[in-house]
Amino acid sequence: MPSFSRRQGCAKWRLAAAGRGTALVVVKSLIFPFKWTEVQFVYTIAIWILIASIARILFSYLKFLTKWLPDSSLIIIVGLLLGFVLHLTSLNGASLDAEIFFLYLLPPIIFDAGYFMPNRAFFKNIDSILLFSLLGTVWNCFAIGGSLLLLSKYDVFSVQFSTFEIFIFASLVSASDPVAIIVVFEEIHVNEFLFINVFGEALFNDAISVVLYNMFISFLARDLATLNLWDYASRGLSFFVVALGGVAIGVVFAFATSLATKYTHGIKIVAPVLIFLIPYMGYLTAEMVSFSAIIAIAVCGMVMKQYVKGNITNSAANSVKYFTKIISQTSEIVIYMFLGLSTVSADHYFDVLFIAATIFFTLFYRTLGVLFQCYFLNKFRSEQFKLQDQFILAYGGLKGAIAYGLVVSIPAAVSAKPMFITTTIALIYFNVFIQGITIRPLINLLKIKTEEEKTVTMTESVYNKYLDYMMTGIEDIAGQKGHYNLVARFERFNSSILKPIFMRHQKREKNDFASVIRSYEKLILEDALEKIKNNRLNSTELNLDSFLQPGEDMEQLYTLFGEFLKKRGGIEGNGRSEDDIQDDYFAEVQAHECTNFGTELKEIENKDA
Repeated sequence: MPSFSRRQGCAKWRLAAAGRGTALVVVKSLIFPFKWTEVQFVYTIAIWILIASIARILFSYLKFLTKWLPDSSLIIIVGLLLGFVLHLTSLNGASLDAEIFFLYLLPPIIFDAGYFMPNRAFFKNIDSILLFSLLGTVWNCFAIGGSLLLLSKYDVFSVQFSTFEIFIFASLVSASDPVAIIVVFEEIHVNEFLFINVFGEALFNDAISVVLYNMFISFLARDLATLNLWDYASRGLSFFVVALGGVAIGVVFAFATSLATKYTHGIKIVAPVLIFLIPYMGYLTAEMVSFSAIIAIAVCGMVMKQYVKGNITNSAANSVKYFTKIISQTSEIVIYMFLGLSTVSADHYFDVLFIAATIFFTLFYRTLGVLFQCYFLNKFRSEQFKLQDQFILAYGGLKGAIAYGLVVSIPAAVSAKPMFITTTIALIYFNVFIQGITIRPLINLLKIKTEEEKTVTMTESVYNKYLDYMMTGIEDIAGQKGHYNLVARFERFNSSILKPIFMRHQKREKNDFASVIRSYEKLILEDALEKIKNNRLNSTELNLDSFLQPGEDMEQLYTLFGEFLKKRGGIEGNGRSEDDIQDDYFAEVQAHECTNFGTELKEIENKDA
């Protein structure tokens, strides 16, 4: 009996303790409900972005690091450190999902590249850009894939793979990611000719790589022995259909964006929303109908730029500019942090021979392709690719975000996927750290032509336009339909048809001569401001707070020049010139304070006279 009583007492104590614990949990859940699972994903991403942002702030103070290491390599290092912390604390590392990459992270990066593409330089070099991105990517894909497949027949590698599996891998390592190289190019002001060829080729190279990747993915479910000539022909035809379909969707949604912003002058806050929303819908539409979504959103950004800037205020245009850069760089940060994190947390399969062969073939075949393509282009171009330019083009084919996003998206049924992921990470590390670090010294060593930091003068701007018209006339006299003739035809069509449809206050013009007048007006005012500042700085110390103030002098100056130029030019403006001048100069003048601007200008004019 005593023992029974003791057991009964223990049971009562345990029950009471359990009851108190349950009551405590219930009380806590009622007062402080914990909902980590509901916010875990977004909260984790926010923490990553915060860590990366803090790291970039710290890097900006460590000049000796940023002088040699590209931004992408620094972010990868942050991801590596984070991965080691998670590994040491026995926490599971996150992985990059294909849906997250293609639907959320990739679109901002491509839209940013397309929207800020210098269209004039791009179309001037459209032949070389398309040749590098189309033929060059196809060449790299089949050359790399074929070489690796040939080596596998001799059992060189420890993991076997099928023909289509290795071509899937070859297509993704053919994608160039110029994030690191472009940063270096901008810092050292490499010449525009080389910059636009690397930048443009990388943009469309990514799109072509994704098209090839999806094409080979569609072959996975088929047996190689069952494929016939029609299967290969149809897939080859689909390659062009997918690419051209992406272009068509991009143009349609660019016009839709332009038309929508045309009628937002009453509700100006809506315009920036439409500028981001409609192109993203174009990306999703292209993805939905199996066209190239990358090409669609890149073309959309390039086409809509000139129209939407004419429909929105200067402050809205600046908001669009900075927000586009923010979301683009944020996406790149997340991808590169995933890359560094996966180095520690992901399951890897190391095959040293496969890694070495991949790095060698990517360098060798890209160099070979660039040499042959430049040799062909130099026969038909007035601006030649020098040997130094060709070396930088070949050396600048870095792999990064696109390649990593594609390799983690390979179906799990592919047995060689762990080896492909490990090799891709090793290749990216080689490109970003070895090539990214050495590209700056090589550019200086090879004495690559750089652009001088200078503002475009009034004479240069106006005579560049005159030169275009003169070259068009020469082509007409010679009976040729070259680049300048095509540009002139498009400008006439643009000014007479497209601009009146998609832009506010735009009159139908046979020739868009008003653009020359607007450039002339802007540059006159810019030169005047610069002269005044230089004159005052040379004589006395200039206090900008008292030097610039809003007043009627600036508006009177614009009216004087505007009426004078309209009379001398014999051309009525299209209603946009006042807005252009206001956007460019009134905001600057109102941000400071400008006293006696008209008096200072007259003194300079009298002195020059």
